[in-house]
Amino acid sequence: MADDSKLNALQTNYLLDDAWSPVARFRLLSRGINDNTRLENYSQVTGDRACLACGNCIDACPVVKLNVGLVFDQNQRTSMALENHVQDECRRCYRCVNSCPQVGKELKEYVSGFRRVEKIVHLLAAFTIISLAATGITHSHYANVLSGFEANLLKYAHRTIGVISILLPVLYYRLDIKHFRRTVKKIFSWGESDTQWFRNTLSHIFSTKSDKKIVRYEFNPVQKIWYLFIMSLFPLLYLSGLGTMFMGKATEGAGLITPKLFHMVFALSFDLMLFIHVYIKFIREWIKTSFRMFRTYQETGSFVFTRGKL
Repeated sequence: MADDSKLNALQTNYLLDDAWSPVARFRLLSRGINDNTRLENYSQVTGDRACLACGNCIDACPVVKLNVGLVFDQNQRTSMALENHVQDECRRCYRCVNSCPQVGKELKEYVSGFRRVEKIVHLLAAFTIISLAATGITHSHYANVLSGFEANLLKYAHRTIGVISILLPVLYYRLDIKHFRRTVKKIFSWGESDTQWFRNTLSHIFSTKSDKKIVRYEFNPVQKIWYLFIMSLFPLLYLSGLGTMFMGKATEGAGLITPKLFHMVFALSFDLMLFIHVYIKFIREWIKTSFRMFRTYQETGSFVFTRGKL
């Protein structure tokens, strides 16, 4: 148990404000190694690949953070406990591997590059989608208040980014055909498990007595719908965009139904789905974290989380 001087040092943030890595001194302030991880013989260290129960993987896992929260019990800070907590909700982020002291550097490097193409393509897709929305909305609503050069710059930037977005699936296929085929196969694979997922989700939402929960495993039905929505809507955006480019002036004043109207409706639908996607993936977790911080401040008068005695 930490004495008063140690508690005071922590409360004044002396160790955390010092420009020096605090991990070693924090280790000295802790209770030390737990009974269930103590080695009976030092010779067992050589070549030992067993879990050390350090809890690094538990702390690094986003699924545990979302579903469980902070885990303090020592017997729950193991790789076996991680598997029980995560089960089939693994997001394949590999943070657990990179945080484990028992995994060699060469394996960590291999794991880090395993989904590199997939992540790059996803990042480029996010950039193009947001850029298309920004340039399209700005040009559509504010072209009359911009100079001719600025309006044309936005127009051609929007078209150029649209062409780039068409090439992203080709880039994904050429650089990582294995994961490309895996993604397509997963998207179009539907079965009884997906039907059961919907039943459990509806039960979770509408029944207060239900013991079901929303399971966010990779390629769950909602994620499949999101991918199918993108795959079906992008061709409509391209066709309506081409119609606006080549038939825009000819259809001006011809009526309400024009290629530009179709293009704007498709783009608005896409933007709304994008917002829902971003909310589920990021904003909701930020809101939950903010409420957790606020409750901590109400209980302790500080944003620093404390759990009993150190």
